Amino acid sequence: MKKILFVFAVASIWAVSCYKESPPNPGVVTEDLDMKRITSAPWKIYRVEVSGLDVYNLAVPACQQDDSYRFYKDSTLMQYENKNICSGNPDSTATHWEFYDGKKKLIGTVLGLTDTATVVTLEDALLKLSVDYNGSPAVIFFKK
Repeated sequence: MKKILFVFAVASIWAVSCYKESPPNPGVVTEDLDMKRITSAPWKIYRVEVSGLDVYNLAVPACQQDDSYRFYKDSTLMQYENKNICSGNPDSTATHWEFYDGKKKLIGTVLGLTDTATVVTLEDALLKLSVDYNGSPAVIFFKK
């Protein structure tokens, strides 16, 4: 019986001495999903609704309809003219953009207008921005 108690005591001491406390968790780094979505690839406007009507083909000149917009993490917004360059325009233009109001809004230059926009939708392949266009509510639809 003494041998069993001795073996049990030695095994217990050995088990306790081998237990190591795990290092503290340095914290989980959360990824900024909104920033990742908006900066991952260029965006192209495909629809502009003013007061609920699609005016894309009426309001956006043909030479701007193939333009793409690239949001970069350093707050640079690049507009690329692509194949159909508007007369007198450079093939690309760099402006500033940024999120604010808890990423519910952004400011930037789109279609030649610098404005504050409300972010209606920001998904992996869809971005909808709500703006005031000459006193009327407008929504600009982007896709990747």
